[in-house]
Amino acid sequence: MDPYFYTDIPVYDNGTWTTTSFSSRDDFRDFALSIFKEPGEYQFNDTTSKVFNEQATTFRQQGFYCSAPEGTKDFRKYWDDQKTKNRKGIIVKDGNLEWYLTRDYYMWLNFLPIFNKEIQKFGFADIRDAQYHIALYELLAELHYQHSSILKKRQIASSYFHAAKLINQIWYEEGVTLKMGASLKDYINEKGTWKFLNEYEAFLNTHTAWYRPMNPNKVLFWQQKIETETYFGGRKRKSEIGLKGVIQGMSFEKDPTNGVGGPVKYFFHEEAGIAPKMDQTYGYIKPALKSGLITTGMFIAAGSVGDLDQCEPLKDMIMNPDGNDIYAVETNLIDDKGTIGRSGLFIPEQWSMPPYIDKHGNSLVAEALDALNKYFEDCKKKMSPEAYQLEVSQHPRNIKEAFDFRTLSVFPSHLISAQMRRIEEKEYSYEHLDIYRGTDGNPAVAETSKLPIREFPITKNTEDKTGCLVVWERPVKDPEFGTYYASIDPVGEGKTTTSESLCSIYVYKTAIEITKNNGEKVETYIEQDKLVAAWCGRFDDINKTHERLELIIEWYNAWTIVENNISQFINHMIYRKKQRYLVPRSQILFLKDIGANANVFQEYGWKNTGTLFKSHMLSYAIEFVKEELDTLTDDNGKPLKTIFGIERIPDPMLLKEMMAYRDGVNVDRLVSFAALVAFAKVQQANRGYKKRYEETGGKKLDNSRNFSKLNSNPFRHMGGSGNKFPGMPIPRSPFKNLR
Repeated sequence: MDPYFYTDIPVYDNGTWTTTSFSSRDDFRDFALSIFKEPGEYQFNDTTSKVFNEQATTFRQQGFYCSAPEGTKDFRKYWDDQKTKNRKGIIVKDGNLEWYLTRDYYMWLNFLPIFNKEIQKFGFADIRDAQYHIALYELLAELHYQHSSILKKRQIASSYFHAAKLINQIWYEEGVTLKMGASLKDYINEKGTWKFLNEYEAFLNTHTAWYRPMNPNKVLFWQQKIETETYFGGRKRKSEIGLKGVIQGMSFEKDPTNGVGGPVKYFFHEEAGIAPKMDQTYGYIKPALKSGLITTGMFIAAGSVGDLDQCEPLKDMIMNPDGNDIYAVETNLIDDKGTIGRSGLFIPEQWSMPPYIDKHGNSLVAEALDALNKYFEDCKKKMSPEAYQLEVSQHPRNIKEAFDFRTLSVFPSHLISAQMRRIEEKEYSYEHLDIYRGTDGNPAVAETSKLPIREFPITKNTEDKTGCLVVWERPVKDPEFGTYYASIDPVGEGKTTTSESLCSIYVYKTAIEITKNNGEKVETYIEQDKLVAAWCGRFDDINKTHERLELIIEWYNAWTIVENNISQFINHMIYRKKQRYLVPRSQILFLKDIGANANVFQEYGWKNTGTLFKSHMLSYAIEFVKEELDTLTDDNGKPLKTIFGIERIPDPMLLKEMMAYRDGVNVDRLVSFAALVAFAKVQQANRGYKKRYEETGGKKLDNSRNFSKLNSNPFRHMGGSGNKFPGMPIPRSPFKNLR
């Protein structure tokens, strides 16, 4: 940034115009940071209402800006003064309060009228603290040598403002190159944002002293110059005069890298919420925004959320700003719980929401939130679940609402939400373990400080994707083969920054019919089936991924079903002479039941072809979740609680994938889990329960086992089964007291 822009900045100080200078770019940046707050906190007042848009007020009242005759000293002084403010912005002081209007926001408020849809006429934008906030955010991003991402509510005039940002540059800066792009041409051509550029150009060339002809002056390409004739040596010659700045528009329907080459000051990506390939555009244009290692330009992505499959790049920029070189702000608007985190800029519905704006343009945030909460409560009563979710997403109060899934999940969302709460309330004990081969050659485990992957979908360029083994129950000593089943969704490569696929394994303990003899009586019950361990991740070395899977299987002595679309892991196990752990295709009975994989000739595993997962295997997973395992009653037989099958799933990431599932979403965990449940159910139907006989010598049963007792097949809807827990409090989870 040229020192010109942070020296001699016009200052309105309690009624008097002066100037102030900053010693350096960093000094100017620190000043901007000091006044950057949040809408509702800026305390605009009578002074700001007077000074911020004083020139617009003058034009509204008299139909022109300057009454001094053209060519006079006063005429030149007025227009030079306003040009300075349009290039440097202004600082406004009132007592202990201080504000800074960026150059583009000042020019927009005062010299660039917009079309008001409500009154169907052109007029200047009103002062709004949310728009002031956006302008400051983009300045701070530029001063930090970073880029901008803005997730915004609708109807905040973002397109008008960013068109003003481009106009401000081409009107005053020599040789500047500016670009604007979108996923569809209609977002930026004469039907879209370019229309606003045309409106601004016409107004400025008609009503101000800053005449700026464009040549060429066509949709999606402007250059600020004019052809003229001069005489040299008695000869007439043509020449071009002007600042020579360029604004260029481009669309990415066919190629996300179309026209992104060459140096650029600002690249504005319009409608960033419906730009499924924006990440590719951003990746290719970043070199054009640098000179060596110095950032010289800024990428600006701004948009509201459209279809979820089109907004992933914007979501990644908002939720992972540091990984995308986006200027991050600290916010408590991550979710409805007030979670504090770092994100790109989010403009929620409650900021600058009519009519909850005071006369000075301050957001009345608390009042707006109260009104929104009541509105959505009413919507929930009147709308279908899908329509309600869509309505919330289009008026988001927090980032989570903006990106929440709009379609109704095929899984019961109420059961998933309840199970997520149980997990969050720590009702499921777990261990984070590293697994390795001990000195005796057997699998060994140790606690690890590494955490499981909790990001879904995982960012493609995440460096460490190894995660850790999560164990809810360790294997019993010397487990009998058939006690545990495992299922693997493998990967075919090691290190990658282009794929979000992860290797996934789940280990499942089958239901066991236990007969106990305590010396006085014999009791038979079913010990509930459950997930006992999971790992999701990948190593840079594919062999290490295979070794981890091998160790987990061996530790649990688990019979394992593997998706064989990728055959490397199966080959690894055969090479290690451990194929006894792999389920042969001939033993995968659910494939026979539906006649699938008839033309697949691999000896082990199943092949995910056609609609096998969606049309057949998914139903097993849904049934597992919805299954009524038991009904708890009080002493009088009154039902107190139904225990559903979902309580056998202690993994929050699997639950997230269930909620997120729809065509096109990569659900590695869900694929692995669905195959496991389908295999286990058919195995149990054909083989019956595993059986175990115990003599306790009169010892009392361990209380934790009581929570696992079932009198019926866990794979069938059972309804009420009487009062098996008389006088006992309702157990919140079948895992709660298990070690």
